[in-house]
Amino acid sequence: MKYKNNESKRTFVPKKLGDTLSRINKNYSSKFGKIEFLILSKWTQIVGSFFADHSEPDKISRITEDFNEFDEPIYKNSLHVRVSPAAAVEFQHYKDTIIEKINSFFGYKAITDLRLQQNFIPEKKIVRNVDILNQAISEEEKTSIKSEIGNIKDKDLENSIVNLGASIKREDKL
Repeated sequence: MKYKNNESKRTFVPKKLGDTLSRINKNYSSKFGKIEFLILSKWTQIVGSFFADHSEPDKISRITEDFNEFDEPIYKNSLHVRVSPAAAVEFQHYKDTIIEKINSFFGYKAITDLRLQQNFIPEKKIVRNVDILNQAISEEEKTSIKSEIGNIKDKDLENSIVNLGASIKREDKL
């Protein structure tokens, strides 16, 4: 009778879950880099409300500009921006200022050039805080909000919840 060899015939080596999923994550995370994500999410804060209403960042292209002393490439990042035709001339005029604002936001020279493409920009639904505060809700809406609250003993909390409900109702009207 032959006895089985007690050595493991397992060929799989345990791996970390992060190592296994890193190939999958690269496909999703490389689509938007950190700079692109921050520019997309903070576009209104960077360029201001007027330019944010009439433009939107599209992508960042990287071109090899030169090599440093270690033979590593130095890249020139260009931000491609879609601009509505109505604001294209003004956007072109303030191009250097916008590049300066983007670079000051990051704290280093992240973008060296803007590439403008005139394209239709769909109108964004912009809700201004001033517009919301100027709209009043009726007394019957206030009573319906208070009836939803129930028995809250703390008056400050009750007033806060009523104001929150009122602001939600105002936004629904817009």
